[in-house]
Amino acid sequence: MFLLILLCLALQVFWTASADEDFFINDVGYDDGTYGDYPQHTYKSTDITSPKLNILQSSPECSNDLYTMITQRGWSVSQARATILDSDGHLVWTVTGYDQIYNLMVQKYKGEPYLTFWAGDDAVGGHGAGYYYMLDTSYQEIARIPAAKGFSGDLHDFRITDNGTAIITVYDVITANLTTLGKPENGDLWECRIQEIVLETGELIFEWRASEHYDITETYRDIGDDGTAGRAFDFFHMNSIDKDNKGNYLVSSRYMHTVTYISGATGEVIWVLGGKRNMFTDLSGGEATNFAYQHDARWNGDFTVVSLFNNAIDDGHTNLAPYTRGMRIKLDQEKMTAELIGEYINPHHIKAVSQGSFQNLPNGNVFMGYGNTAAFTEYSSNGTALCDTHFGPQHLYGTGNVQSYRAYKFEWHGFPTTNPDIKILADSENNWNIYTSWNGATEIHTIILQGASNSEDPTSWEDLEVVTKTNFETAFQIYELYPRYMRVLWLDEKDIVLGVSNPLDAVEEKVWALPPLRLDEGELWGLKILIGFAAFTGAIVAVREAWVVWKRRAKRVHWVDEGEELRVQREILLR
Repeated sequence: MFLLILLCLALQVFWTASADEDFFINDVGYDDGTYGDYPQHTYKSTDITSPKLNILQSSPECSNDLYTMITQRGWSVSQARATILDSDGHLVWTVTGYDQIYNLMVQKYKGEPYLTFWAGDDAVGGHGAGYYYMLDTSYQEIARIPAAKGFSGDLHDFRITDNGTAIITVYDVITANLTTLGKPENGDLWECRIQEIVLETGELIFEWRASEHYDITETYRDIGDDGTAGRAFDFFHMNSIDKDNKGNYLVSSRYMHTVTYISGATGEVIWVLGGKRNMFTDLSGGEATNFAYQHDARWNGDFTVVSLFNNAIDDGHTNLAPYTRGMRIKLDQEKMTAELIGEYINPHHIKAVSQGSFQNLPNGNVFMGYGNTAAFTEYSSNGTALCDTHFGPQHLYGTGNVQSYRAYKFEWHGFPTTNPDIKILADSENNWNIYTSWNGATEIHTIILQGASNSEDPTSWEDLEVVTKTNFETAFQIYELYPRYMRVLWLDEKDIVLGVSNPLDAVEEKVWALPPLRLDEGELWGLKILIGFAAFTGAIVAVREAWVVWKRRAKRVHWVDEGEELRVQREILLR
């Protein structure tokens, strides 16, 4: 018993500083909905939330130096948000307040990295009406970009080119002859446009219209009750645009089942891959050209390979294929042949009825987001699944319960201009703790808890505890030796202070307000036992307090003014 008591006291001393809850590891209950329709992390230092992941598979071969970027929305997501996660699934940054959000990614403009995304109303006939946003490395909004000619920017794509332009998707309703589909001669049709605009001025330098190059009878979509006034028919559904070194455009059409190559000089169609107008000989027995309802078609490397996310199904045709797959297709544009050279299939044979993304990573791996289903998977170049993660339960896949239009991985360095968040709270055992987090800070290595008897005296602050940052939120237990005022410093790996929280007053927070001890006459025997036990634990307490003092040893840090010197350091880091 003596040893057991000693062990318990020792465990209280060496208390962990990590405050995040654990994520799930290959948890069947997660995917069955045992923990709810959308398990989330909540934090004590801030009111933001993040998805609680179910990590089904992990590997050191994954691109663990990159951040995962998703935009959660759906029936169980109370606020649509953009989110950045680290390789362990911990939150790095999140934001709300932009209505619906799509396509969070990192793009470069004039050599500088920016977070870009679309935000607006996504309930416009399966399209979007909104703007494209650019945030700098301090998460300040530096641009809100509209489409040209008074149109609303569509949600499907926004790509910045090396020439300082952006290519975007635009939808608008036109009048068209729909008699070949049994509808009026002057029916309503959704037009799909490519626009390329100059970012600085908004000048339109190129526009292409699908209705001028595709006949409505080439669509695979049933017209149903659409095509009449107020119910425009979406015959093409453009969902991605890419541009090559020749200045030509690569366009994915979901309802045509095509990838179309378009001249940047004339707008004429150069060739069509897939669909009813396929121009390529399939060297893979039909497997290179049989994609359907696909998304995110992009050129790879030397512009001889096209990659895409082959949904293979949609809401009305869920049995067309056994699963969704990623595809890499090698094209010979002289011989007009197509060959499937890479195939990427989720171990759980996910069927994504809509949305999705395919990304070629710098290390040769492939990263796929499953759109309508809350999952993302990283594969080796040969198609082996390396890392597989769910951010919503699998039993609701296909319902739109939790989804992200695309999921990507990028390098990112964030320097928020806000102060770190900090709160003092009591835990379930009535131990008082300081909790701290800093939304968006990527360069943090060390967090220091400091205390002072006079918060106004800069020389009064001394180190109380030093920890290495591991999670989004960090907790420090408060001891009786600690002074009245406390704050936290956030340092990079060179011990440069990047952020300082506001000081907290332990007296105002009532940390030391303990209830008085009252004992009845019959309970004095218990007090005598406690006094005897106190003598025994005195040594243990001494050890604990000595450990606290040891942790309060000063750590050499470097203060850098938030000015030119810090700006230069950030620029050096981002090179």
